[in-house]
Amino acid sequence: MTAQVLGLAGAMLWLPFSGEAPLSGQTIVFAVLAGAFGVSGLFCFYYALGRGTMGVIAPIAALIGAGGPVLVAIYNGEHVSTFRLAGIILALVAVVLISLPGGESSPAEQRRVRLDLRELPIVILSGLGFAGFFVFIGHATADGGVLWPLAVVRTVGVAMVLAGFMILLLRMPSAPLRQRASHLLGIPRLRRWPGSRTALIGVFVIAGLGDLGGNLFFVFAQQADLFSVAVVLASLYPVVTTILAVVLLRERLRALQVAGVVMATLSVVLLSNALGV
Repeated sequence: MTAQVLGLAGAMLWLPFSGEAPLSGQTIVFAVLAGAFGVSGLFCFYYALGRGTMGVIAPIAALIGAGGPVLVAIYNGEHVSTFRLAGIILALVAVVLISLPGGESSPAEQRRVRLDLRELPIVILSGLGFAGFFVFIGHATADGGVLWPLAVVRTVGVAMVLAGFMILLLRMPSAPLRQRASHLLGIPRLRRWPGSRTALIGVFVIAGLGDLGGNLFFVFAQQADLFSVAVVLASLYPVVTTILAVVLLRERLRALQVAGVVMATLSVVLLSNALGV
């Protein structure tokens, strides 16, 4: 919720200086749908994670979230060269490989991964939510607008998160209202934060503005090049996360993850037309 609120605040503060014209009715509808799909996808994503389905949700949601918009773009007539199509396929496979769980060596962990398939509908809905966000934000920004569509997206996101918060607050077991709200907001865990309050606020600000910045740069990318290429490149974020985990946390890459990083690197070369084709 903090990321949504800070993202909305950042967009609204920037709007007066953007010089963008107000949105048309159709564009507003597209932006509203983008916000609704995005928040719904995140809800399904975290709901599935809460039920222990990390081994399934990450690769499938990534594949649907990136592959769905690409198929829609190609179906709508977007021309993709052979080399770029190869780059798209490589990137999608790379995202799946990097997102796959590893190290399920014990029989209990292997059974858990198989049982996770029972949550497949939630996983698919999560991927469809991300795919819908990409498709509708692409439509909402097709006329060159950037900040107005993102402001609408954030407004819808904040409204949906607040509505969900109120529903959960009312459905919690009977307890003082302040205690229930504190639990939902994670305040007890925040109080155990080992660093300073200033550092904690900085984390929230960076998360919120980083989320808005990610959306902003995606819009710039899809306005500058093919929509399908922008979607796939934006979906390569697990590669960056994996590399940061190696550099900062000293985690070791598994063979599949190494293959995924290599394929992602090759896909960027193909997608960026670095070969001149």
